Amino acid sequence: MIEIKDYNDEYKENVKDLLVELQDYHAKIDEQKIMTDVDNYKEEYFNLVYSEIKGNEGKIFLALKDSKVVGLTACLVDGLPFGHNYVSTCPKRGRILKLIIKENERGQRIGSSLLEKAEDYLKSIYCKYIDIDVFGTNKTGLEFYLKKGYIIRTYKIIKEI
Repeated sequence: MIEIKDYNDEYKENVKDLLVELQDYHAKIDEQKIMTDVDNYKEEYFNLVYSEIKGNEGKIFLALKDSKVVGLTACLVDGLPFGHNYVSTCPKRGRILKLIIKENERGQRIGSSLLEKAEDYLKSIYCKYIDIDVFGTNKTGLEFYLKKGYIIRTYKIIKEI
């Protein structure tokens, strides 16, 4: 049975490990081979994500199976850049920063449960839309979100020069 709960510091090392697992996955599917780990990455990346969450009405939700962390989602309220309030009808937008399931636990609806929890939270604080960035070659992730009703709204493209 999967239990979804709010993050607390008891699970800090588990969260760090999952963040590294996600970045390792991205590095593996990065066709340009731009992504790589650096010294002290685990600690610094956790601190970056955690500070962004705390500063923007965010939360981290954990999926536990047999009292072990097997997944997480991190979400927050995404502030609009200066001037966008004049061109946007969406005054408050949520953002899913991370959705990570341990590789050996995928396919059990854990990601769906975590996404639903994040969506419920963001809706409860009056977000009208939710943004999610999906790494370009993460076809599995993109298909997952499309099946959940998300649409492709923008593209970010890259060129080596």
